[in-house]
Amino acid sequence: MQDDTQRCELCGRFVPPRLITQHHLTPKEKGGKHGDKAPMCKPCHKMVHATFGNADLAKRFTMIEQLRAAEELQAFLKWVRKQRADRSFTVARSNDHPGSKRNRLRSRRRAR
Repeated sequence: MQDDTQRCELCGRFVPPRLITQHHLTPKEKGGKHGDKAPMCKPCHKMVHATFGNADLAKRFTMIEQLRAAEELQAFLKWVRKQRADRSFTVARSNDHPGSKRNRLRSRRRAR
């Protein structure tokens, strides 16, 4: 590791410090503590929140190892590990995300 890079705990890449963010392992709105964080590169952090809602993160993914093993992230992790470390990416919200438009419409139809 070089002094001018930091390691993403999710994908394992060494990236410039400007691309590192702190992911609360338990979301703050679900009782997460200030010190309970893992450093992640921006693409990984964006993908985690685009894939999972806070309720899912609080229930199923309170440790970085659980996120690393999540089936929903495997294709992304395989892809991102091949990307240049100094790039950030746009990430689209998953259709299965609790906040996605598709899921909101599906919920409304069930409520009728």
